[in-house]
Amino acid sequence: MGAKQVMVFPFTVPMDEGGQMRDPAQGVYARSLARTLAERLSVGPGVAATAATLTADGLDGKAQDQGWVVASHPWTLEEACAIGLPEGTEYLLHGAAELTDRVRLRLILVDQKERRTALDHVVLRPRAELFGALEEAALSIGQALDLELAVAEWPTADVEAYLAYLRGRDLSAAHEIGVHVVDPAKSFDPYLEAAQRDPGFADAQDRLLSLALDFALGGAGPSSAARAGCEKLLQLDPTAVKAHAALAEMDLAEGRATEAAERLQKALRVRSDWWPAFERLGTALVRLGQYAEAIPWFEKALAEKPEDPDALTGLGVALAETGRLEEAVQAFSRALRSGEGGAHLHENLARVLRQLGRRAEARRHAAVARRLLGRGGVFGYLQDAWDRLTGASGE
Repeated sequence: MGAKQVMVFPFTVPMDEGGQMRDPAQGVYARSLARTLAERLSVGPGVAATAATLTADGLDGKAQDQGWVVASHPWTLEEACAIGLPEGTEYLLHGAAELTDRVRLRLILVDQKERRTALDHVVLRPRAELFGALEEAALSIGQALDLELAVAEWPTADVEAYLAYLRGRDLSAAHEIGVHVVDPAKSFDPYLEAAQRDPGFADAQDRLLSLALDFALGGAGPSSAARAGCEKLLQLDPTAVKAHAALAEMDLAEGRATEAAERLQKALRVRSDWWPAFERLGTALVRLGQYAEAIPWFEKALAEKPEDPDALTGLGVALAETGRLEEAVQAFSRALRSGEGGAHLHENLARVLRQLGRRAEARRHAAVARRLLGRGGVFGYLQDAWDRLTGASGE
């Protein structure tokens, strides 16, 4: 039996008589707590919960100032059953949230197929018991679904650090869906606060760096703000090797290979075994024309991840430029077998094959490269950059 599909909608918050939120921060927490519950419910195989996104931007073809929609009250059963859900989704979770000196959650779980309310439960706890409140909420939903949820670990034990992190997540989500953010440069401040309150809060650092790459490489915000966010993180935590790597990725994208190499060397002085930096340092050295010096770094990367297509491609380029053509063909061929297969790889392989006199093979790969040209784009590059920074499959 497959996982039970649940769509989690942003919770409602208290409104004044004019229909405005009494405290705009409550709207942030209403969205954030709903998103957090969706993620918590999805730990383990029993539930697949998705956080719904509601935005008022562009309604009726006109720009709207309010940003994300926050309903003034929970839906009736009839209204909840009338909402269109993705195919296969049977349950809708909505309700109300308030976070002041206490946590108050009203959870309403609707079984659309049976047209009934499966759960109507209120969680009320002191602010300091936020994690306990979220666990109580998740467990009550699990019971309503007749499931025993898997145990989950929260990424920090510091409630205030986590609340700052949730504010950051809200801003990240706004950038992702194109909601107007008044001062994009301040988008990094909540993550920095979370990292300052709990230096061991790794997910806060990772989210900051992901947003920085989104700014600098994906155009979601000013690249100067992305750089400043990474630099501030390094001031808080000089051992944050991923921040050095993110800055190096920005340098490479801007054609500043010397600065990128220096950044990566700093990261490796902090942590010499941090293998995601090996391939990027090799790439920076290749761009500087230091091919012989690049080869050992690609080899170190491949010792950790033998089928890494980026390391294999970089190694092939470095080998070709140092006259080791047969070894270059082997490296490029391994990269192709790993599934990379981009136009640049076929072009490089065609060039080396021509040098070796293997013209028929060279023509075949050149033709493939021509067919592939024009595919990809900035979003593919952005995803590749983040995968390199994080080590893709884990450190």
